[in-house]
Amino acid sequence: MKPLLLIFFGFLFTVFYSCEEPFNLIEPEPYSGIIFEKSIGGQLDDIGYEAIIYNEELYIIGTTGSFGEPNGDYYLVKMDLEGNVIWEKTYGGAAAEEGFNLIATNDGNFVLIGSTQSKGNGMKDIHIIKVNPNGDVLWEKTLGGALDDAPISIIETAANEFCISGTTESFGAGSRDIYLIWIDQNGSTIREKYYGGSDIDGSTELLEIENNELMLYAYTANFGTTSRDLYLMKLSSTGDSLWSQRYGGNDYEESQDIVRTPGGGYLLHGHSASTDPIHNMFTVKVAEDGSVIWEKNFGGAMHDGGQAILINEVGNYVLIGRSMSFGNGDRNIFMVTTNTDGVELSRDIIGGERDDLGQDILEHNGYYYIIGHTNSFNDNMNDLYVVKYKWH
Repeated sequence: MKPLLLIFFGFLFTVFYSCEEPFNLIEPEPYSGIIFEKSIGGQLDDIGYEAIIYNEELYIIGTTGSFGEPNGDYYLVKMDLEGNVIWEKTYGGAAAEEGFNLIATNDGNFVLIGSTQSKGNGMKDIHIIKVNPNGDVLWEKTLGGALDDAPISIIETAANEFCISGTTESFGAGSRDIYLIWIDQNGSTIREKYYGGSDIDGSTELLEIENNELMLYAYTANFGTTSRDLYLMKLSSTGDSLWSQRYGGNDYEESQDIVRTPGGGYLLHGHSASTDPIHNMFTVKVAEDGSVIWEKNFGGAMHDGGQAILINEVGNYVLIGRSMSFGNGDRNIFMVTTNTDGVELSRDIIGGERDDLGQDILEHNGYYYIIGHTNSFNDNMNDLYVVKYKWH
């Protein structure tokens, strides 16, 4: 990677969309580390949120306004690792749907989660779809109450159940609460739990750890915070609270992603306005008991924030964020690599001349795959955005 001041845009491109050619190849400068960039979509907004690599193929979940029903549908894209689209699928009804996350299941299928306004009990409900590797629906379920309820993360537990974390406005103590739901392999509800105070709380990511216990990464505007803080909860396998801890300053923090560190402990990733009046990418390393090891901010004079994080194969931390401080666009993808002490080793900016956002990052065979959306390459509308990056 090159230092920030040398980063990279001087390339020319021509962008088209047709039903026969659903993606555009964007050629980068050769020194940038980028192997390819693909913008995938149609004439309206198409957004990528999460991805997995399964049997040497890339599965991406997001939301499309270009295909399916015009109000928005789940968007599932299968690609090979060279960026060629194998197929695209949409799921949803006449009203609005959004696809947020997916996992590969132990039986060789996939579970997709998102929100629906076409089905269910309320304004917006949690929507769960199980599909086979060809994208065919095996079953689908909706969960929620009379108001807005939405999922954000799903895991398959050692007990052969699925646990979904999200937010609820239908249940709980406050205007918005953390919502955990356990379902069986057929989608039937086993139990539900709500966590929070009188103000807003919400879930971000969920991990299963030793003894079938759960680590829930969330946010809270309760429990003594002056604004909104990162929030970490350790739970029993059935959702009973074992301990909880807040992280942040006197201003606003937003939680985005969590990873487990090899020696025990966690990296919490997101944004903070507490140490920068506009916003910084913010990462907190905590020990197994939730105590802080270090906190780091990354950013510049304008609005910057964190979106996703991974620990690469040599043990360094790779932080993905968004930046208005650096790059040639209105907002670009901001990638920072640090050592285990949080000392910055390198940084890069990815994107074009308008607005680009990275939502997820994977590592596979010496490459990073960054998933998000871009409107730099499609007439001011968003396309699903995939970047393959050679880092060593």
